[in-house]
Amino acid sequence: MISRIGNNPGFTLIEAMAATAVLSLGIVLIYEAFFISLDAFNYYDDYMKTVSWVDNKIWQAEDNIARTGSLREMDRGGSFTIDNSGFNWKLSYDPVGGMDKLYKVNVILWADRGKRPVTISRTAYAVYKEME
Repeated sequence: MISRIGNNPGFTLIEAMAATAVLSLGIVLIYEAFFISLDAFNYYDDYMKTVSWVDNKIWQAEDNIARTGSLREMDRGGSFTIDNSGFNWKLSYDPVGGMDKLYKVNVILWADRGKRPVTISRTAYAVYKEME
């Protein structure tokens, strides 16, 4: 029984290396997609935790401006923690278009989270109502 080299039913080394390269590339792409989706999930998780806090701070600023015409009684910045995550914030207000009764209120919240920092910015307008 003489066996010819061309009739061997096994894989050649080049075929095995090509299959390994294709599978490795597929695994790398799957892991990359997983980490991108995990990063997006963490970003929106932080967003959902803090958006109500930012909206509440805007409401407080609008109310304070409507009553007093300024934000002298309010803190204009600081930091806080939600679920062991630290966040920094800043509150500012400016008169709009030279009008002394209309103010633009801006709240910026940020946290460093590696490649994708969390930043939320809200802007609202407030009117100072003088008591007669």
